[in-house]
Amino acid sequence: MRIKQIDPDKLKTNTGAGRDNSYLALATIPGGGYGYKGGTSMAAPKVAALAGVIIAKHGKDQISPAQVKQIIQSSSDDIFKPGYDGQSGHGLINAVNALK
Repeated sequence: MRIKQIDPDKLKTNTGAGRDNSYLALATIPGGGYGYKGGTSMAAPKVAALAGVIIAKHGKDQISPAQVKQIIQSSSDDIFKPGYDGQSGHGLINAVNALK
C-alpha cells in the first residue's frame, strides 16, 4: 500500500465538479484500463487496510474493534466541517497520524 501525504492547503482546491481530485482512487474500469473513482467503494478498502495495519501494530488480542475505529476517526483530517459531517464523515483517513 502506498500512502500519499496530502497537503492541507490542497484540500480546499475545488475542480469545479465539487470534488478535489486528490480524494480520488485509481481503479480498473470496464473494458480495460484505469480511471479515477471516488465514493465509499473506493474508501472502504483504504480504511480496511489502515485498520489491518493498526491491528498489526498493537496486536490482534490487545486492541478491540471499537479502539481501532476510534483511532481511525480521531486521526482523520477534517475536510469540510470540523468533526463528523454528512459530506465527508470524519474526514480523510491519515495513516501517519493513526500509527503514531
